[in-house]
Amino acid sequence: MANPPGPSATAISAAFPAPPPFYKSFTPANLASLASLQESNPSLTANDLPSELRNLLPPAPPAPKQQYRTFGETHEISAPSTDDPPKEPPNPHRLLQTTRQLLLTFLSLTHALATEPETWAPKWDEMRALFSEAHAIVNEYRPHQARETLIHMMEEQVERCKSETKACKEACARVRGVLEEVEKGQGESQPEMSIMQTEESGVRGKGEKIKASTEKEVWAVIEQEVGKFD
Repeated sequence: MANPPGPSATAISAAFPAPPPFYKSFTPANLASLASLQESNPSLTANDLPSELRNLLPPAPPAPKQQYRTFGETHEISAPSTDDPPKEPPNPHRLLQTTRQLLLTFLSLTHALATEPETWAPKWDEMRALFSEAHAIVNEYRPHQARETLIHMMEEQVERCKSETKACKEACARVRGVLEEVEKGQGESQPEMSIMQTEESGVRGKGEKIKASTEKEVWAVIEQEVGKFD
């Protein structure tokens, strides 16, 4: 009976690689310890920290002409040059031509693997060069993509401002209509108010006359019974 595969075989055959082991260093306790050490000494380096805290500091950026590995490939870092001539605008026909050439090279590679497997290396190198060229052509569209994205965002902002301005104008028109209706209602009710005020003043004057005559009659009776006051 065959032995079960070990952890190394499982890691190699996994669809996705395991996370790097230093992720275990990012704990709340370690982060708090690093913050306290940086407060006491802001110029700390990774060599000045204990082993469990060294992974918390980001590494320094690589220097120009330095090499790094990614996906099994070695790349060299080159600083951008300001003396490069201006690039031509990207040509879509060039990208289409590169894509078609990639398909033809892939067919040639499959044919070579089926008939003469030992001749696969030149076709593979040609495909890698074509992929790099296609990647460079796609990167030439980045400024165009950023410009078009910015234009789209600005158009959305303009449309939003227009809709908000239209809503404000409609709200102002509704408010003006309500104010005009209120003003018209006050103008129509003003004659009625004047009539009511006239009637009320007449009733008040009549009541005052009745009260004055009543008081006179009372004083006349008192004078008859008691006599006139000197």
